[in-house]
Amino acid sequence: MRVGDTVRRPPHDRSPYVHAVLRHLAAAGFDGAPRFLGTDARGRAILSYVDGTVTADAAALSDLQVAGAGRLVRGFHDATAGTGLAGGEEVVLHGDLGPHNTVFAGERAVALIDWDDGVAPGPRVRDVGHAVWCFADIGASGGPLAVQAHRARVFLDAYGWPDPAEVVDEIAARFRRARADHLAHDRADAAAIFAGYVGWMERHAPTLTTLMAAAPPR
Repeated sequence: MRVGDTVRRPPHDRSPYVHAVLRHLAAAGFDGAPRFLGTDARGRAILSYVDGTVTADAAALSDLQVAGAGRLVRGFHDATAGTGLAGGEEVVLHGDLGPHNTVFAGERAVALIDWDDGVAPGPRVRDVGHAVWCFADIGASGGPLAVQAHRARVFLDAYGWPDPAEVVDEIAARFRRARADHLAHDRADAAAIFAGYVGWMERHAPTLTTLMAAAPPR
């Protein structure tokens, strides 16, 4: 909920850790995340409001916007690498990166938002794979494979990720993990959706990887 120039978020079990991450990012000079300003009388986190636009439509983003998001994610990861918050893992993960959680000001990606209970230590590839899935709209609804591969490559080049195949493998693994989790919790409809994603990746991952590795983005 927006209140003036702040956003209020209800607490959850991992709130103290998330707030520590946000405090660390501010102290490290990373400007691409809301500032944690304390809690209000109802126990909600008070976060600074980031002005700009957010979209769930990856196809509406320009290459400049996708590249800016890649650099923003790299900056976030680098700011947490080697810290106690990473808990012996590579970095702290956001957990749900994509255009739906990125604020844009014109062509610039200015902030990552929705720091929720998925924030946790982990390997960079987990966040990068999720981000590429969302920014490149990987899957049956994402348009021609060449277009998906191009958007993915724009993000990865901006991040500085050298191995497209590793990211494609992680996206496929992400879909399998989600399918298994939904099945374990008797969420049949959601499991069927991710089963479709898994099948699509099994058919198209080799071609997608080849296209991503073939040439630099335009």
